[in-house]
Amino acid sequence: MAFAQAWQIHDKDLHTFRMQVDDYATAFPVLRLNRSERLYISFDDLRHDYRRFTYRIEHVSADFQSDEGLFDTEYVVASDTDLPIEGYAQSMNTSVLYNHYSFFLPSTDMRPLISGNYRLVISVEDDETDELRPAITAYFAVNEETAPVSLLVNTDTDIDRDASHQQVAVSVDCSGLGVRDAAQDVHIVVRQNGRYDNQVVRPRPTYQMGTTLRWEHCRELIFPAGNEYRKFEQTSTRYPGLHVDRVNYVEPFYYAPLQRDLPRRNYLYDEDQNGRFVITTEQSGEPDTGADYQYILFNLEMPYLPNHDLYVDGIWTGHQLSQPYRMEYNHEEGIYMLPVLLKEGYYSYQYLAMPKAEATAKGAAQTAPVEGDFYQTENIYDVFVYARRPGERYDRLVGWRQTSYSIRNK
Repeated sequence: MAFAQAWQIHDKDLHTFRMQVDDYATAFPVLRLNRSERLYISFDDLRHDYRRFTYRIEHVSADFQSDEGLFDTEYVVASDTDLPIEGYAQSMNTSVLYNHYSFFLPSTDMRPLISGNYRLVISVEDDETDELRPAITAYFAVNEETAPVSLLVNTDTDIDRDASHQQVAVSVDCSGLGVRDAAQDVHIVVRQNGRYDNQVVRPRPTYQMGTTLRWEHCRELIFPAGNEYRKFEQTSTRYPGLHVDRVNYVEPFYYAPLQRDLPRRNYLYDEDQNGRFVITTEQSGEPDTGADYQYILFNLEMPYLPNHDLYVDGIWTGHQLSQPYRMEYNHEEGIYMLPVLLKEGYYSYQYLAMPKAEATAKGAAQTAPVEGDFYQTENIYDVFVYARRPGERYDRLVGWRQTSYSIRNK
């Protein structure tokens, strides 16, 4: 699947992109077709001068490629191809000035008509040509809920028992899909904590019972368990917050180095948030425009890994294993370091190690070198069920199920 992130920012002045269903932030938002749910979408522009942003949506295939065979009118009702973003407010009493933009989708001006994956393209007018150019690309899905899905997670896997892995079992009822060959016309995608580097795409069902497809004892659906996510909270420019060492001001930014992290050799129980983040500040009752920006310095003390690149990962990174989130090694101090300009709030994160030989091949990153893999870890698993009957020109999202596995709930 040619898809490596939940979203991507193409304009260096844009920060803190958020896209969530109502008040619930997930790695990959899913709306239910013809329901009242809405996506809330927002971002900040640190240029501070007003710029005209627009948005549009495009239907894409299950592997996030453009659906060339569909006309716009087949998948969206819209008053215009590119609609202006009208939600706009300036920051108040912050050291870093910015403009906050926001909008809802669906709206009276734009509404998706069919199920499947969608690409959201936010564009900005070019200063010189006044032409629109992409500023942010993001993805979401619309679920028609025609295929009931069962999702189970177990630590008694086909390769170990209560050790370092978790195995997913899936069952899909295809009786309402009208497909001739369910095993051929229906496929699933399974993700752990919203990550895309280790997602499992189109695993073969282990067997079929009537119109029900089952993936049981499927070795492709065995995931390294990882460890609970780390976290920090920085909500003030006056003093350090949770897991923050200190706060310094070096014009024009505040700098907040985190307390030094270490590799984990044991499972660490914590009620983590699996990479989520919440914007909040003690300096204002309106965090969207009152939260300040600070450079957060991640510090990881460990021996140098010559065959791996290390990344900071979370929903707030868009799960992008790319340059903005790749750590640099300080050989004199023996630590990996990464400064990231972040808006004040709570952030959940983990460290992922990508083998350098696989980085260009988009292989899966590893939790084992830094976080370890422990069966007790609470993880969130999503299964997406896509169907395309013979003659259909697009992939329908016919079912979606999410479950949070925890050894404490067994």
